[in-house]
Amino acid sequence: MLSILADLCIGIFEFVLDVLLLRGLRRKHGSRRRSLAEDAVEVARFDFVTLLRIALVCTGLMLLLAFAGGVPVGWSVGIGIAVGALWGAWRYAQLVRE
Repeated sequence: MLSILADLCIGIFEFVLDVLLLRGLRRKHGSRRRSLAEDAVEVARFDFVTLLRIALVCTGLMLLLAFAGGVPVGWSVGIGIAVGALWGAWRYAQLVRE
């Protein structure tokens, strides 16, 4: 029970830091100022919608490569992780520039 509460507190703290980091990066790049609520919604959307979509597509890619493409499992996992990391970094850069 205590570990669940600790994980919840850490998750909330991490979300607040993510929002503050996004605001700082946007300010550094000269983007227009937004309210804290708008930035929180954008970070939440990125965390729950965009990253979930990326994870599902990359998992499908791994399975497709491994089972239908005949690629070794290690290579298919590596390719899927690399595609997910690049796609996630690109989407985060887009989020900062908005």
